[in-house]
Amino acid sequence: MIALPPAVAAALMGAAILGVLTGVLAYVTLLERKFAARMQSRVGPYRVGPHGLLQPIADGVKNIMKEETLPPYANKALFFLAPMLSFAPAMMAWAVIPFGASWASKW
Repeated sequence: MIALPPAVAAALMGAAILGVLTGVLAYVTLLERKFAARMQSRVGPYRVGPHGLLQPIADGVKNIMKEETLPPYANKALFFLAPMLSFAPAMMAWAVIPFGASWASKW
């Protein structure tokens, strides 16, 4: 196995954790939608895949393909930076969680 520089290894680990969290949250959202549909006696998301299991992927593709519209009098820079500025603190909260083999022994 090739030894990676620490910065590259940390970036790959961060990307892996972010990817797993995104996938888990997508399917938790699907379960919440199905639960809400059952409580309201209506059909839930069953259009894509068997029992709607591919619905989060279809929703993600739809969101990526969606056209962005800029309000006429909006500050263009702030309009595009706002999602990143709100997402960054939420992800920085994960930076203080020590993921490692010996982190539990310090308690």
